[in-house]
Amino acid sequence: MTLSIVKTYSSDNIDVLNEKLWRDIYYDGNPLVFGSEDEPKTAREVFAVVQLYGKALDDLYEGKLPKGWKFGEAANKIYIEMLKNPDKGEQPYTYGERLHNYPVIDFESVDQTVTLTNALFDAIEHNIQTNRLVGVIWNPVDLMLKDPPCFNWFQLRTSEGNKVSLRVLFRSHDYGNANFANFGAIIRCFVDEVIEPAGGVLEELICVSASAHLYDNDSDMIEAVVGNIPEHIRRLLK
Repeated sequence: MTLSIVKTYSSDNIDVLNEKLWRDIYYDGNPLVFGSEDEPKTAREVFAVVQLYGKALDDLYEGKLPKGWKFGEAANKIYIEMLKNPDKGEQPYTYGERLHNYPVIDFESVDQTVTLTNALFDAIEHNIQTNRLVGVIWNPVDLMLKDPPCFNWFQLRTSEGNKVSLRVLFRSHDYGNANFANFGAIIRCFVDEVIEPAGGVLEELICVSASAHLYDNDSDMIEAVVGNIPEHIRRLLK
């Protein structure tokens, strides 16, 4: 029986954190075959809980990404646009559309940024550490889509005074080419559209990644940061 590999991380330095994540997933992660029968993908994965605070939040808000990333800071801007722009275009959904125009039964849609801002303002004003400030991106019908959303759930939680913890959940998460760009876009979007308008200050981001994975074909990029992968691991990747 192969149990899931569960890892936890906490850091204010995105370069140090990224190297640790890459090293752990490649060295310790379980092999993963996913995608579809026609287009199988191979990777290694762990179940990861990642806490970011301090300078890491500032760097990611500004669009910085860890050393060694292929796509650089442009990737961050792409994800920011995906979250802030509700225009669906030719796609069945966008993250921005789900965040700002989520379909509900009794109404045509609800802007989750507005309802969350109002509720967070009340929580801060009355010094209440409520667990109800939750929103969703996922919809049950997404299971039938070819490319359902990876970012599924989020929660805002006050701690001391007006300090705010932002928690997010990803069902599937590319840790070689997407996760830090995702973090930066989520921080920028929620700080600008929810947390600061409610009078709050972001204190931390906690991300639960149910499948924090690195694709086998990214091994050259990974090795450039963490060094050569041991031969027994390399054999498993072939």
